[in-house]
Amino acid sequence: MEQKNLLFGVVAGALVGVGAALLFTPKSGEDLRESLKSGASSSASNLTTTLKVKGQEVKSNTEELIQLAKEITPVVKEAIGVVQEWKEMIVGAKAELTGEVNKLKGPSTTTSLPEGGSNHSAAL
Repeated sequence: MEQKNLLFGVVAGALVGVGAALLFTPKSGEDLRESLKSGASSSASNLTTTLKVKGQEVKSNTEELIQLAKEITPVVKEAIGVVQEWKEMIVGAKAELTGEVNKLKGPSTTTSLPEGGSNHSAAL
């Protein structure tokens, strides 16, 4: 997006410069045409140089991004593996805990035990 804005600015600046030259120059037609050719050539040269520089910047940034992606890919794959292991552990632990809770609940219809843990009456 930045390159498009720069290109648009360069082209717009060149057109404004040409228009100003046409309006404010008290030159003859031949001199004016020569001046416009020179200005257009200069603008085209500047545009070409700017595009080359920006193209190199884009290429460099792209190469950096590719290198970063290559470096981070193994880390991301390892993290995914660790998360998968955790998921399997959690699923197993959940099943185990569910089984233990069901054992504790059981199908028993006995009354709850007093806090001491025994339902034997103490003979006094």
